[in-house]
Amino acid sequence: MSIIQLWSRTRRGRIALLPLLMATGLHPVAARAQRPLFSPAAATAATTLDLSATGTVQAQPDELTAVFYAESHADTAAAAQAQVNTQVGKAIALATPVEGMGVNAESYVVHHDDGDPRQNRRPQWIARQTIRLTAHDGKGLLPLIGQLQGDNLVLTRLDWSLSTARRTELTRRAETLALQDMQQRAEAAASTLKLKVASIRSVTLDDQNFPRPIPMMMMARAASAEITPPEAPASMQDVTATAHATLVLQQPGE
Repeated sequence: MSIIQLWSRTRRGRIALLPLLMATGLHPVAARAQRPLFSPAAATAATTLDLSATGTVQAQPDELTAVFYAESHADTAAAAQAQVNTQVGKAIALATPVEGMGVNAESYVVHHDDGDPRQNRRPQWIARQTIRLTAHDGKGLLPLIGQLQGDNLVLTRLDWSLSTARRTELTRRAETLALQDMQQRAEAAASTLKLKVASIRSVTLDDQNFPRPIPMMMMARAASAEITPPEAPASMQDVTATAHATLVLQQPGE
């Protein structure tokens, strides 16, 4: 006989059934009493801490870059190109033997200028090519700049920057400092909250703040006017890395 059938027989049967339900744990009140009203798991749910920390290192740039262009005007495109090719070839011949010098011949443009009779400017062909020189030692590049300017090459850019290898090394050091700062900040925050760091849920590193090249354009223009080697002092640059982390905190005794 089922419990439902016993329940439906008589009022007395229903009263007699109550002890049976309580004994079997099926009585609603008894069932609710058996469930814990307080869950330790919910009370001790982990507390998370999100924070960011930075690390910065300073270093002197180790790479000097100079950008020139050679330009020629002639009645024909071939003549203009030949003159530019001669200028660029001579510049490359001067720069290539210098130890540690990087030489790159870049954009090459040839176009026709229709001239302007009102300004007494006759039609002509114009050829131009850009040359980029990079050196890890400014002492090798600076004297060459004066020579190239003397050969009618125009200096358009002169700046210091960090080489790729140096920048990578400094970034790693900055990341280490950022992680150390993050750890110290996390421990300080946990201590203030009367908790402790249990684990690290996630960490990301951001090193997007690379130092920009330091332009020396004013010095370059002065050098162009006097045809003397320019001075290009290198100032310190900052390399910064940022660490973002999510940490799990818990009670000290857990």
